[in-house]
Amino acid sequence: MFEHFIILYSDYKTGKRLAYHEFDSSVKGLYGMMEKMDGLKREFPDLSFGFHHLQTSDLTWKSIVDYDHFFADVAPIDDITIFKLFISEDIRVSALDVANLITSRLKCTHLKLQKLLYLFYCKYVKKYGRKPFDESFYAWPYGPVIKEVYDKYKVYGREVLEFEDDDVQIDKEESFILSVSSRFSKTKMHQEVVNIISEVIEEYGEFDAFTLVDITHSEGGPWDKVFRNGLGKDMVISPELIEEHCFLP
Repeated sequence: MFEHFIILYSDYKTGKRLAYHEFDSSVKGLYGMMEKMDGLKREFPDLSFGFHHLQTSDLTWKSIVDYDHFFADVAPIDDITIFKLFISEDIRVSALDVANLITSRLKCTHLKLQKLLYLFYCKYVKKYGRKPFDESFYAWPYGPVIKEVYDKYKVYGREVLEFEDDDVQIDKEESFILSVSSRFSKTKMHQEVVNIISEVIEEYGEFDAFTLVDITHSEGGPWDKVFRNGLGKDMVISPELIEEHCFLP
């Protein structure tokens, strides 16, 4: 007989349950597994993990599923480092996450969204001294743009972004509401992100897109220093430049 030790985690990015799985011929293997469980709780204190211990006559994951179909849709992982990487990626805040949260609270065009996202970034790095997400802003004619967000929303052109219909989703595997609420609620920076977005919407939410374009085009600002009347078109606006030269009205 084999003792199976399982740590479960729900991955909101893929919509699947993941499991770190170990087996042993003796129940003594439980001690090492509990140490790993404690390590995960220290490394990811805001997350919840499930722990299961069961016994089968075989060392395979299939024997676990045969024993209990509760585990039928679980993806097993036998390397704790890979398991942690999946978790870290799942709770990473992306520019699209922030964009989704903005559009869940304010109706705006794609152009206006890009400007609000940039103003959010400026406020965040000014207050916390670190990047809220890894994606880069590029110097485009109408101001700083994040390409990943542009690619998702460009189909709307100049129309107001709408996400009220059931058939409209950001991704087939991850609904808009799930991306906005569940992902953010699991991150340490959740409240920081929400607070800064609230400030940006309160201060700039009533402005039209081209007023915000003028703000992001301020002389001596990060976009102006990179774009240089078109010479720096499509170049990256570095986080350091934004932190040092972004002066908001």
